[in-house]
Amino acid sequence: MSRHQDAGVRGFAASLSATEASKAFAWAIAIKPEAVPSTPRQLRWLPHPETRDLADELQSGEIALWMAMISEHRAEADSDHTGLDLAQASAVLDAAEIDRALRLVHDTDRRSFAASHAGARLLLGSALNQKPDDLRFLSSTLGKPMLADTPGLQFSISHAREAVAVAIAREPIGVDLEPLRELDHLGEISELVLAADERAVVARAPAALRSRLFLRYWTLKEALLKAAGFGFSIPPNTILIDAGNIPAVVSAPAILEADTQWQFIAPALDPQLAEWINGAA
Repeated sequence: MSRHQDAGVRGFAASLSATEASKAFAWAIAIKPEAVPSTPRQLRWLPHPETRDLADELQSGEIALWMAMISEHRAEADSDHTGLDLAQASAVLDAAEIDRALRLVHDTDRRSFAASHAGARLLLGSALNQKPDDLRFLSSTLGKPMLADTPGLQFSISHAREAVAVAIAREPIGVDLEPLRELDHLGEISELVLAADERAVVARAPAALRSRLFLRYWTLKEALLKAAGFGFSIPPNTILIDAGNIPAVVSAPAILEADTQWQFIAPALDPQLAEWINGAA
């Protein structure tokens, strides 16, 4: 426990509902369907990563998702939120994960790292009916984390400074989230992330919507690259996304198998942004 406290891992991860998450964050899940690809995937939003009945209920075509806000001051959950507290997180992280947390500079980053990795262990342990601290992980050559002994169950982690997300499924999956905020130097960032057609859409958007629209594109693309297992070895500006209410891959490098029926799950667009995207299409 003391090593976690020295690392600044104080506070807890307060579980977010879908409504709470969508008000504060841009988020997206990408799935590469392996069975019945045309069937929409079902999202199961979890109030806590340790869900006892998950082992019996996580079916092919179902996604389990947990999101949480990182607290800066508390070690335990209070009566207003379900959440992951410090003691529970400390009990399941291994030495390598503790060392990685220790190397992070900011306290909030350390808390986010600990919460997301502990949340992944608890969620996977629930799905496999195994002790979370017994799970072993390995990485692909491009750094995608995976379970060492259970290739049929896949997961993805995202941790922003303010929040974390963990998603699992029985097929390739990626999750990403970003706090909704105004972005500085949006033009420069867009050159690195967005395809030319997407940059044009963002540039024509009302100024008040540009950052939110960019973050929509960004989270969809990062979720896709995580699910594919390539990360940023593929430049995100080589991918063209339809970021509307039913997001879709329009075009992508052949290595991403763009003809695959990639599926996305993302929050519904707020009315202003939906009106703009539909009008710009």
